[in-house]
Amino acid sequence: MWIDALYLSFDYLIKVIPPIIVGTIIMDILVEMGWVKKLGFIASPVMRFGNLREEIGVSFLTSFGSSAAGNSMIAKLHENNHINRKETIIATMVNSFPSSIVLSRDLLPVVVVLLGSTGLVYLGIVILIGFLKTLMALGAARVLLEPKTHGDIHANIEKISFRQAVIGVSKRSGASLKKIVITMVLVSIIVFQLMETGIFDWLSSMMSNSFLIRYVPAEGLPIVAGWFASNIAAYTIAGNLLTAEILTPKDVILALIIGRILASVPRIKSMLPYYVGIFSPRLGVKIMFVSLMMQNGIMVMIVGFIIMFW
Repeated sequence: MWIDALYLSFDYLIKVIPPIIVGTIIMDILVEMGWVKKLGFIASPVMRFGNLREEIGVSFLTSFGSSAAGNSMIAKLHENNHINRKETIIATMVNSFPSSIVLSRDLLPVVVVLLGSTGLVYLGIVILIGFLKTLMALGAARVLLEPKTHGDIHANIEKISFRQAVIGVSKRSGASLKKIVITMVLVSIIVFQLMETGIFDWLSSMMSNSFLIRYVPAEGLPIVAGWFASNIAAYTIAGNLLTAEILTPKDVILALIIGRILASVPRIKSMLPYYVGIFSPRLGVKIMFVSLMMQNGIMVMIVGFIIMFW
């Protein structure tokens, strides 16, 4: 029913909008007070290697707490014309490693309880995926971007108090935050309504015919199917099969990674509102597809490595 889809969309929005708002406001306050230049030095070696602005280092550090807040900072830099579209896309990919740390931190209690030591190996692979994605983005940045003078955007910024910064930010951020929230609400409602039509189920069924399925034992196919419902469902099924010794740790990890790859299509339902809301619709869609292609490419390579050497 469309009412159920509406409920699901608002349940999703309640989870993602607050950190986006917080990230945007924090970035504005840091810029207003000149703290971007002061904090950027922490991640400056990484940014300098990738020919990225030192200001992006702040979003990188913030992403260790909240990926939504970190990406919101990048969007703010792009909106203020401090970085171009190419640098925006690359900077978002650079934030993959801290985002994978956040994801693993949140999953740690669930995965360890359900899968034990096998769960720790799987989480290590999740972190490795984010790390490799960040390395690839930094490599691309070093080749595609020109070296920059770091921290020069606000080099001559006037020192102001926190109270003055908050007042200034409240006047300027309202319009951009309003645009972000409205866009996210509209896109979320549309996407979750499309889910009711079954379009994502149809796309998922096409993905389920992938050649990767041949590398999953027949007993492990329920794990792959579980991914199309939720990651928790997949972990629960995997835990049951592992405990019953129906599957080996290698089989479980392969099924989880392959299931995650194949479930990338239904994950668009949550990724699309997220990226389109933070960035512009066109840029958000491009960032989403670049992220998916990089992540799935890395996971396919890891699957190949496991099959050949484990």
